[in-house]
Amino acid sequence: MTEKPRIAHFAGPNATILNTPPLVTSNKARAKYGLAPLADPDGGLAEFDVLRPQRLAVPAKVHVEQFSAHPLERNAAELYAPPDGYLDAARRFHKTRQSPDDMPVYEIELDPADGLYPLPYMAWQPDGRAWEEECADPGAPVARARQPYLSLPQIHSLT
Repeated sequence: MTEKPRIAHFAGPNATILNTPPLVTSNKARAKYGLAPLADPDGGLAEFDVLRPQRLAVPAKVHVEQFSAHPLERNAAELYAPPDGYLDAARRFHKTRQSPDDMPVYEIELDPADGLYPLPYMAWQPDGRAWEEECADPGAPVARARQPYLSLPQIHSLT
């Protein structure tokens, strides 16, 4: 056969196979484990981690800053109910404001049964290196590669 094989890539609501971007170790994990940080294409430190849908292991309570979902949300503050509480300078939660500098927050109880949450990818390799691509090393054999796609049954089992 002299021609290169053609490979079709389908994505969308009717796809049966979906490619996913490589699971690359996040900068949050790199900082935690003393690994070199990811860089932007221009060579600077990547400002944000790519978030991956993952399941919580246990319920978690989080506090989200009020009016942080959209840059113009605060402009219509009079349309909103009061926050659930406030965080003081030491990041302790209080139902009522303790100081003018307290941060208004919503209190959210996240549960594993809620489904997947977008979170930084924290995995790294057993030899202490970060995951930089789907393979443990560039050009690694199949035995040292991870699956880069999901089939339809796998996608449904995640939710």
